[in-house]
Amino acid sequence: MFFILFALLMVMPCAFSGKVSTKPGLKMFRDEYKSFTQTCLDLGFAKNSCNSDKVVFHVTLSKNLYNLARLGRVVFEAVDLNEGKGYDPSTGIFTVPAPGVYVFDWTTLNQVGKYALTSLVVNGTYRSQVYCDGNVNTHLSCSKMTILKLKQGDQVWIGIFGGTHGNSYMVKNYTSFSGFKL
Repeated sequence: MFFILFALLMVMPCAFSGKVSTKPGLKMFRDEYKSFTQTCLDLGFAKNSCNSDKVVFHVTLSKNLYNLARLGRVVFEAVDLNEGKGYDPSTGIFTVPAPGVYVFDWTTLNQVGKYALTSLVVNGTYRSQVYCDGNVNTHLSCSKMTILKLKQGDQVWIGIFGGTHGNSYMVKNYTSFSGFKL
């Protein structure tokens, strides 16, 4: 069983790349197992264990944000990863594509003397906050991780939960938002 699983993991990239191997063992393996799904079933895995239905995203700011309004939404435009297509860079909202337990993480980098009062927002409810007070003589980085059980269609984003208009500032490239399904 272990050998079959090992062989599967070693040849799977080649099997789907369209390249034909000249090695007889790989050709025989590919001929014997016609599809990825059938291979998973043959090995005794449930369909969902082998399907490539991963949900994971990582996004960053592409420009500095300042003068953030209280109860506003942070829109991360630079998409580094968006498997499952749950994150919408035009709105800053992650829409849960499948029910389950999700892990979210966000990091802000403040300008000297500025702050970022951010929260993970789920369906309009502020769930987990970070108070990042930049009242120091250097840039300040703050992070938070939150684990939630969510339903399909739930909407998640990073929002601004407080502060006075004009005193907030988040630095591009260093401010990010990530999430994945366990």
